[in-house]
Amino acid sequence: MKKLNRIIMWTALVVIGLLAALSVLGAFCGAQKAKLIFNSVPLGIFWYGLAVLLVAGFVEFPRLLHKPGLLMIHTGCLLVLGGSMWGSEAGHRLQERFLGIQKIPSGYMVISEGNSENHVVAEDFKQKLIELPFSIKLKDFRIEYYKTDEELISRLYIKTQEGHDLQLVARAGEVISLGGGNGKLKVVRTFRNFKIRIEDGENVAMDEEGGEENPVVEVEIEVPDGNSYTRYVFERFAGFSHRGEDGLQLSYVSQGPRVIRDYFSEVVVIENEKEVASKAIEVNHPLHYGGYHFYQHSYDSEAGNYTILSVTSDSGLYAVYGGYWLLCLGVLWQFWFRHITIGVDMGTVKTKVSI
Repeated sequence: MKKLNRIIMWTALVVIGLLAALSVLGAFCGAQKAKLIFNSVPLGIFWYGLAVLLVAGFVEFPRLLHKPGLLMIHTGCLLVLGGSMWGSEAGHRLQERFLGIQKIPSGYMVISEGNSENHVVAEDFKQKLIELPFSIKLKDFRIEYYKTDEELISRLYIKTQEGHDLQLVARAGEVISLGGGNGKLKVVRTFRNFKIRIEDGENVAMDEEGGEENPVVEVEIEVPDGNSYTRYVFERFAGFSHRGEDGLQLSYVSQGPRVIRDYFSEVVVIENEKEVASKAIEVNHPLHYGGYHFYQHSYDSEAGNYTILSVTSDSGLYAVYGGYWLLCLGVLWQFWFRHITIGVDMGTVKTKVSI
């Protein structure tokens, strides 16, 4: 019997160590890979085997109930396993079969700005998985960028007909003489994402928010006779490729693409035709409603007109959180607090003896 107890104890300790290692692995390999690994058949056998070992530990070692550290470690492991199984695909099927709870483990929602959506779709964004009893409306989507390094200054490079190389800071109001009686060039404005729209039959240049950037600088060239005309210099046409009738070759180098700091989805939850909740969803700050967490997953990189939210069921989630807390507390108790309490008890005994 003692040999069996020893085998159970050491096997359980090794398996608990493997559980900790798998948890760390899952955090580094990404959500999709972690999902494939943790839901594989070998890992399924491992989870059930670990659950059996932990239950056997309670049965074969009743003194665990009097060891706070070990009790918390074992209970924490059971909570992590139980919560994970309850939140798995098999767990959701059991919920629907025996409890009548219709939920899905995970999916996605694609919501256009100004519209509402209540369908959760699969990873291909085509197959509908479930229709939620409430809708999520995207009121606004916005992107925040890191501030541009002041040392990275936009510049306009000019090569005159005579072969002179000139340059100036591409900032509105900057002026440079073209020399040789060729007049002067003035920077009118710069564009991050240059677009032209037709309004009332006229072309209107504008800086459009969102989408892929198209850096452009607008310049005004004044010739010696007093006349002037406008040219647009596109960064994407590199190598002094903008040669006009004036013989000028212009090249524009902007500050480069802006680096995204964060992006936000301003949403409201609509249930029974009433707004019941609102949230500015951003990365790592999800909306929690109706048994699901809604995370910021992606967005329309071309025009910024829609957002993509990942939807994750909260089934078993709090059991997993509670289990990890108990694991941490149990380890702290076993390797630190336990020795402190023993020291305090020994000090009390010595005091009584001296008295």
